[in-house]
Amino acid sequence: MKGETGSKKVYQSFGGHGMDVSINRADDLDKVTLNHVGAKESPSVLDLGCGAGGQSLRLALGGATVTALDKFDFRELIAAEMKLQKISEEKLKFIHGDISSLENLLQGEQYSDVSMQRTLHYLPYTDALKLLKYLHSVVTDKMFVSVTGLSSQVAFDYPALSLPIENRFSVLHPVQAEIFGIHEPVCLYYEVEFVSLLEESGWKVEKVWVSAFGNIKAVCHH
Repeated sequence: MKGETGSKKVYQSFGGHGMDVSINRADDLDKVTLNHVGAKESPSVLDLGCGAGGQSLRLALGGATVTALDKFDFRELIAAEMKLQKISEEKLKFIHGDISSLENLLQGEQYSDVSMQRTLHYLPYTDALKLLKYLHSVVTDKMFVSVTGLSSQVAFDYPALSLPIENRFSVLHPVQAEIFGIHEPVCLYYEVEFVSLLEESGWKVEKVWVSAFGNIKAVCHH
């Protein structure tokens, strides 16, 4: 567990996949997602890389039927929160699995929208392209997605910095890996590369921006 105590929030990293921001707060992209979904009659949302379920729970409370998926088994933790917040199993389902096997895990289900924060960069570029194309085929409306950018502190002394995007997949510099709790290989992006990836996969980029921390965020539609 990492972070500061006292008046500041404590952020926790699970399995070397970075700090779980969503369990503590909704960021700007999370809020855009919640506003969009909350305006719908009966939305069905896929939350990929859901972590401990912070955003999944917010989406369910906002009226969505949510399928949450993560590589690590948060089933018991999310179930406990669902009980506390009186969220039924019909409103929120957790799937333990890897996004690289998403097509097999979802078994032909369709969704109105998908949220994928701080997750896509754990795939090599070609695998990310394949996943985004698949999502375009099973999601009928919008995608809310973010990756870590090469302008972020995470990318300081990133070993794969000079490689072309197709080959850029590496663990972080050991110091940055320890600071940010990211110990798995990642593909970090320039903004133009991320936009190109989204467009090549069939998505239309409605809005893209870079956060103060260097994370690249996008809202996409068909």
